[in-house]
Amino acid sequence: MIAQAGADGATGPAKMLANMTDQVLIEIRNDPAILDDEDRTRRLADQLILPNIDFRVASQWVLGKHWRTASPSQREAFVDEFRALLVNTYLRSLRKYQDYTVRILAARPGQPDGRAVVDAEVLQPDGPPIKVMFRLHRQKRDWQVYDIVIEGVSLVATHRSGFATEIRDKGLDSLIAHLVVRNAGEATATGAAEQ
Repeated sequence: MIAQAGADGATGPAKMLANMTDQVLIEIRNDPAILDDEDRTRRLADQLILPNIDFRVASQWVLGKHWRTASPSQREAFVDEFRALLVNTYLRSLRKYQDYTVRILAARPGQPDGRAVVDAEVLQPDGPPIKVMFRLHRQKRDWQVYDIVIEGVSLVATHRSGFATEIRDKGLDSLIAHLVVRNAGEATATGAAEQ
């Protein structure tokens, strides 16, 4: 893996991603049964992945102008539910990618101060590499991901237009309520699939 360290001694964005990815894959390869236990998988994500993701910035970006008009309680509720949605999506993908290798490349030069774009390749045993791009920003001394783009499709932007339509038609509270139901359904479906 190619990684870089920040000039101020903080971990650079590519190095942070490489360390996070390596730790997750080592845990899964040392104990593949972890992916068959939702509680253990969630603990792994809570420990190694989620601290490196800025769900608040991702939420601001996905809501766009609606973030500015949302009340503080609506913002917090949306961040919680959008976080749950993205975590559920990520946890489902862990099973799919457990046998793949991830190669983190150097951060792209020329990004605005405090921002970074890092490219990666997910090497499949039976297919072409999957191109992944991470968008990050610096929070104090740490780098945090706020968007992941897989083969040109942004995980955050994927939700933006659908969310905007629902907010326009039914309001932000309706969208939050819809996410609560969806997230509860996904948790139930995951638990049932494991029994």
